[in-house]
Amino acid sequence: MEIIILDGKCMRDFESAHDYLSRVLRLPEYYGRNLDALYDCLSEFFTDDSIIILFNGDEMKNSLGVYGDKLVKVFEDAMGESGFSFIYKS
Repeated sequence: MEIIILDGKCMRDFESAHDYLSRVLRLPEYYGRNLDALYDCLSEFFTDDSIIILFNGDEMKNSLGVYGDKLVKVFEDAMGESGFSFIYKS
């Protein structure tokens, strides 16, 4: 089982969010740094034995605004597709 911890405090704007996600999730070099690419990578590389926990999610949403809401939705949608667990902690 793989547990990945994400800290919403590290995602203050679009660039820092995708830099951070790329690094912590160990996404491939070809990762397109957008929500569609994130969905594709989550669906492809994470399975039902993976747990992704996002701490400080409300702080991330405050920093990113609507984009933060969309980012969380991508994790939730990809979770339904590939079976990994996503836990949102405010």
